[in-house]
Amino acid sequence: MNKYVYVKDSEGFVIKKSQDQVLPDETIISKQEYEEISGLKYYKETFGRGGARPGAGRKKQFISKKRETFDLEESDVISLKEYAKKHKISKNKALQEAINNLIRNEA
Repeated sequence: MNKYVYVKDSEGFVIKKSQDQVLPDETIISKQEYEEISGLKYYKETFGRGGARPGAGRKKQFISKKRETFDLEESDVISLKEYAKKHKISKNKALQEAINNLIRNEA
């Protein structure tokens, strides 16, 4: 079984290779030296790998929602659906707009 080592050649280049492939003009170095010279240490620190990242994922659209059930006249339901379709919004959004308009007009 071949043991892998990190080597530095006469020109300063570093590589990981099998111990039996090391040439006379190459120097065996530590893993830390290899990572420093090759830039691998900088890459790992800067970009990392895997795991959760701050700010990643789908953002919440609403602070909190509560499901309720209401009885409406059929004509009101039809009007709500038509309004939502005409303005290309969901029925929930249309209902929110209607409630907001009521509150603003009351104040």
